[in-house]
Amino acid sequence: MIWSRVRTTATAITAASFLLLAGCTSAADDAAGGTGAAPVDLEGSTAFNDAKLGELAGAIETALKGKDVSGVRVAMVINSPSAYWSEGRAGMENAARKLGVQANFQAPAGGDLNTQLSILDTLRADKVDGYTISAVDPAAVRGPVGAAQGEGIGVVAIDSPLSGTPKPTVYLGTPNTEAGRQAGEAMKKLLGGSGKVAILTGSLTAANAIQRIAGFTKALEGSGIEIVDTLNDDADPSKALSNAQTALQANPDLTGMYTVWSYDGPAAGQAVKAAGKAGKVKVVADDAEPKTVEFVRDGTIQAMVLQRPYQQGYLGVYLLTALKVLGEDATAALLKPYLEDQDGATTLSSGIGLVTAKNLTTYLDDLVKLGVTS
Repeated sequence: MIWSRVRTTATAITAASFLLLAGCTSAADDAAGGTGAAPVDLEGSTAFNDAKLGELAGAIETALKGKDVSGVRVAMVINSPSAYWSEGRAGMENAARKLGVQANFQAPAGGDLNTQLSILDTLRADKVDGYTISAVDPAAVRGPVGAAQGEGIGVVAIDSPLSGTPKPTVYLGTPNTEAGRQAGEAMKKLLGGSGKVAILTGSLTAANAIQRIAGFTKALEGSGIEIVDTLNDDADPSKALSNAQTALQANPDLTGMYTVWSYDGPAAGQAVKAAGKAGKVKVVADDAEPKTVEFVRDGTIQAMVLQRPYQQGYLGVYLLTALKVLGEDATAALLKPYLEDQDGATTLSSGIGLVTAKNLTTYLDDLVKLGVTS
């Protein structure tokens, strides 16, 4: 494995490209969407948990002051090479550059579990100081993670929590059940409390998918909304599109879609638009891939429930560097004021955002402020 100090390079998909996709229209156009349908006034939020995580990053920087971190090597291991992770990679690169450590970004092709397991084995053999991981299958990675922890390698779970490891792993990411609940509440409002919805997901085993679906389902209890399909694409975007088309064909009276993994949003948008049902079948999508942003802009997708992958990349580097240089006890003391229990995991929440056409520009401007630029 070749390691290099991160330079000021641009990510493949940047906030600037998001802004290009979004276009330049007025606030009135934002509210109206592009379908001609009467807009539903969903109240959005883009605060996430940036203020508290910024405080924590500052505390870690202060604790690291005067210490040599130049030899620290960390990695970010994601679950699939989707555009969603471009923001996270930008965070990783920015943090590595600011701290002066080395960072390596690893993406298993096609979201393949065996490839991810091979990546973890290679990182351990290379004696990396630590890695963040979004597990393809949490149960399957427990062995490699445990072996790494046993050799003093720091591990932080991102995007999806890990449980059952020899040493507890802090989860840096979205409270997934709450994210799913917010998606369900948005769907109830969009549908007026009744209708039929399908769920598209990239996994039925990853903790984040399980928890989001559970939260979404819970939110719909007591309403007149029925979940008629839950379709798994096994981290395959082409299968996601096929699943969206199948859901529409099998359920001519379908009124909504909830998409759980990042590329599922574009799949649903493409299928709904091709079927001539944009604005009629309401779509609530997790994550903000560029095509999802475009579909929010034109009214095909009504809402995005967002994580903060930038913070998972950025603060992930800070946490791993602290674990290596300051040690577990000192790092735990710094983290303690910011931790909460979510979904049965010790969580450092990156927060949740709800973005519609109405507050899309604000969200994109915030990305630029974070330095996700070309």
